Amino acid sequence: MTDFDAAPSIRRTRTAAGDTIYWPATTPLGGMVCLHGSEGGWAGWNDLTACLFAANGFAALSHAYTQPQHWPLHPDIDDVPLESTADALAAMHAQIAPFDCGLGLYGISRGAERALLLAGLLAEAKAPIRPAAIAVHAPPDVTWPAFIASDFTTGAPWAGDPARPAWRWQGGHDKTRPGTPLHPSLAQYPIFITQGAADQTWGADMARRLVDRLARAGRAPEAHFFEGEGHVLGPDASNRAWAAMLAFFRRHLSHAARPIAPTA
Repeated sequence: MTDFDAAPSIRRTRTAAGDTIYWPATTPLGGMVCLHGSEGGWAGWNDLTACLFAANGFAALSHAYTQPQHWPLHPDIDDVPLESTADALAAMHAQIAPFDCGLGLYGISRGAERALLLAGLLAEAKAPIRPAAIAVHAPPDVTWPAFIASDFTTGAPWAGDPARPAWRWQGGHDKTRPGTPLHPSLAQYPIFITQGAADQTWGADMARRLVDRLARAGRAPEAHFFEGEGHVLGPDASNRAWAAMLAFFRRHLSHAARPIAPTA
C-alpha cells in the first residue's frame, strides 16, 4: 500500500457551476451551502468554513457568489443575482438526496445578509427547494448597499453610493434595495445567530435588532452574543460558537452518521 492508496478524511468534488463541495468520511449529517463575506469567495476563508463543516460530518458547498470578473483584485458585491445561491442550494440538495438528511445555509457578514434575504424570497416564491435551517454570523438587519472594494481605499467607513444595490432578484431590485428590512421570519426556518458584541466592522446592534424582529414575529432565533469579541471571533469564542452551531444543525438536519466507502 502506498500513501496514494489512503483515502483522505475530507474529499472534494465540484459542481457544474464550479463550486467545490467538501465531503466527510461518514454519511453526511446534512448538506451545507456556505456564503462568504466581503473578502470574496476566492479568498480561501469560505473553503476553510466548508472544511470545518466536513470535518464535523457535514457535506459543505463553498459558494462564491461575488462577480467573477472582479475577483482577482476587487471582490465587489455589486448587483449580484441571488439566483446563483438558489442554484447552489438546488445542486447541494441533489447531492445529498441519497443520504436522507437536510439542507442547511450558513452565511458570514455580507453572506449572512444574502442568506437571510434569499431565505425570505424563496419562502415568498414557494420555491420547491429551500433550506431546512439557517445559521449566520454577524448579520445585519437590513440590506446594505453594494460593496465596491476600491471605494474603501479612501479610508472612509463607507465611501460608496448608498443607493447602489448589492443584490438583484428576478432581474430587478424591488425587494433588494439598500435599507430593505430582512424578514427571515417569513420563511419559518430555524435560525441560529452568532455575533461579537464588540464588533467594530459590522455593529452588534444590527444583530440585536434582527433578533428582536424575529422574536416579535414569534420566530425567536437561537442567538449567541460574545462579549469583548470583534467581527472575527477569537479562538475560544469561535470554538464555543462552532460547538453550538454544529449542535443546532445536527438537531435540524441529521440522522446517525455511519462510515461510507471512499469514492474517486
